[in-house]
Amino acid sequence: MTENFNILVNKLNSFRVKYYSFKLVKGLLLTFFLLLLVYTTFSVVEYFVYLPSEIRKGLFFGFLIFGGLLTVQFIFVPVLRLLHILKPMNITKSSQLVQKHFGEIKDKLLNIIELSNISDTNYSNEIVLASIDQKIKELSIFDFKEAVQFKNLRLVFYYFLFSLLITFSIFIANKSIYTNATNRIVHYNQEFVKPAPFSFQLLTTDLKAKKGDPYKIKVETTGDELPQT
Repeated sequence: MTENFNILVNKLNSFRVKYYSFKLVKGLLLTFFLLLLVYTTFSVVEYFVYLPSEIRKGLFFGFLIFGGLLTVQFIFVPVLRLLHILKPMNITKSSQLVQKHFGEIKDKLLNIIELSNISDTNYSNEIVLASIDQKIKELSIFDFKEAVQFKNLRLVFYYFLFSLLITFSIFIANKSIYTNATNRIVHYNQEFVKPAPFSFQLLTTDLKAKKGDPYKIKVETTGDELPQT
């Protein structure tokens, strides 16, 4: 192939690197957003409801599985494709994505790839190479990496910031929502009794009395719900 074709392939490879970098950043934001959202929801529900042991067990393992799937799909896969441990998309797929972004290119990029794969002896090699060079020159004005715009991640980033703000606000207001609820979910095989919505405070200070004599004790009840007398 010609030097121009090698330059074109390098441009497509640069696009592919940026494409998977975009996928990785988007995956990180989505993963953290969804995990924060689910974790906060589980914590708030458990904190107020005191779920049964079996349900807490389901929440615990469900969260681990959900987090694992998100991590593999949105983080590990793009990283492994960037490192070529997993097979990245081929040059044809890269060309299709670039053409989808740059409407002016139409089918020229794919035509170049198809011409480069021609091995039929009925075609003159010089004519094929000349045709490839001509089409490549027409595409030289395009920067393929512009087909990937990191600014398109703004919406996902805002969702992530929103979930982070909600989580942080709840933690500042009452961190026990996370600490206590997380402890109960992690120790799903233990039974936890929801505390009574009221408490008694002893007001009597002198606790000495003679046997057989009447004795009066004063207590004060406090709480959100008071017992009926």
